[in-house]
Amino acid sequence: MSGALLGILAFLLVAGSMALWTRRIRNVAIPKDRRAYVACWAGGAVLGIIALVQGAGWIGGILAGAAALAGIFFSALVLASPQKATDDAIQVGESLRQFSAIDQNDEEFSLAGLAGNPVLLKFFRGHW
Repeated sequence: MSGALLGILAFLLVAGSMALWTRRIRNVAIPKDRRAYVACWAGGAVLGIIALVQGAGWIGGILAGAAALAGIFFSALVLASPQKATDDAIQVGESLRQFSAIDQNDEEFSLAGLAGNPVLLKFFRGHW
């Protein structure tokens, strides 16, 4: 198989799996078993590197290089992340558990201090 074709294949593999990953993030439905995504990214990186070694030409080389860099980068991010996929800690309609935290002004914030008031709590949950 030519280097240019391998470069295109590598790019399509990494880009396609990233599109699926992004869709899962938007739906807050990241799978607990992320090995298939990491395998696609790592496989795309390996194919990209092989394409570059074989001489992929301009277009194939650019796509192979992008696939190799993105595949290595995203594989490393997921593998190094301490964040684990778990079951939801609270379901819609359940009462929120009491907690306290430090706010942006370095003051303690406590959920108990908001009793009797309507409250919207928004937590950011990163997926990388």
